[in-house]
Amino acid sequence: MTVADVLNDASAQLHVDLETIIDNYNTLNAQSNAACAAVVKADAYGLGMEKIAPALFHHTECNTFFVANLVEAVKLRSILKGAKIYVFNGLFEDHVDIYLKQNITPILNDPNQIQLWNNKNQPCGIHFDTGINRLGFSDKQTEEFFNSKHNLNIDLVLSHFIQSEIPNHPSNEIQLDQFMRVRYQLPNAKASLCNSAGIYLGEDYHFDLLRPGIMLYGGNPGLPKRPVGITQAFEIKAKILQIRELEVGMSVGYNSLWTAPEKSRIAILNVGYADGTLKTSDRNSFVYIDGHIAKVVGKTSMDMIAIDITDAKFDKVTVNNFVEILGSNITLEMVAENSTLGHYELMTGIGRRYNKIYNLRA
Repeated sequence: MTVADVLNDASAQLHVDLETIIDNYNTLNAQSNAACAAVVKADAYGLGMEKIAPALFHHTECNTFFVANLVEAVKLRSILKGAKIYVFNGLFEDHVDIYLKQNITPILNDPNQIQLWNNKNQPCGIHFDTGINRLGFSDKQTEEFFNSKHNLNIDLVLSHFIQSEIPNHPSNEIQLDQFMRVRYQLPNAKASLCNSAGIYLGEDYHFDLLRPGIMLYGGNPGLPKRPVGITQAFEIKAKILQIRELEVGMSVGYNSLWTAPEKSRIAILNVGYADGTLKTSDRNSFVYIDGHIAKVVGKTSMDMIAIDITDAKFDKVTVNNFVEILGSNITLEMVAENSTLGHYELMTGIGRRYNKIYNLRA
């Protein structure tokens, strides 16, 4: 075994199914005649932008990507020379030259950024706020923008939903009306309104470019259930570090939160707070091992959790078993239900020390 093999073998595993991500993209793309981009910010929602973005670029129709900031954009440009890359978080004075040299497209969010990009000739996007009150031109700034003179190559106008995961919410139509008025005044630019959930609001909302994020990876932004064709694209597996025999009354972990009610068998796993998704395991959490659900017991520590494998159905479990922390048996829905976290928090909170394993057919 090589040093690299040993280092990888010592880590818990994050398995990412690139084929499933491609299938999810194709499912989303098929919902509309509009083009479909991919949002790969936050390291592709914790799963690894450096592998996921090329898989989408080379194996689907996707040639447009959105990231949060310039650091992510520069990293993505080093991976994909021919992709269109937009940056959500806007433009800062000392970043202008990098945008120009790297052929990265800023999304301008306020009048000061208009001045920074004026007369630069290269394309830009403009974000018009229609009610979420995060980034983007306010109503007053929008009016001033259309009454002012500028020399911008605007190739995209966009806005962002407040509650697109609630199909009948009145804010969706209000935002649509506001966005249509903006789009009417910039007819030569592409228009983009839909995030993942917004795609399922219907054709009226699609415009020219869709911007799915979490659904690419099989997460659910808050719809009653994941749409048909959207599948969780990753799983997390932990190693068993040790199996311990406990007598009645012995406790496990910090603060003695769990005490053995009988002679017990406990497996210690190599995941914990530092690995992200286990931050809620002091609650009613479970894992999957050897064909069965096992309960997490005791308090999570930085690098470990304990599971109860006392029952006879776990008699064949040894330190050679891997344990599913998240996957087809312990789904995002299950983990979210047992915590205060949603799919966004669970996915983007995935830690960095997993051995990441990707599959993609040639």
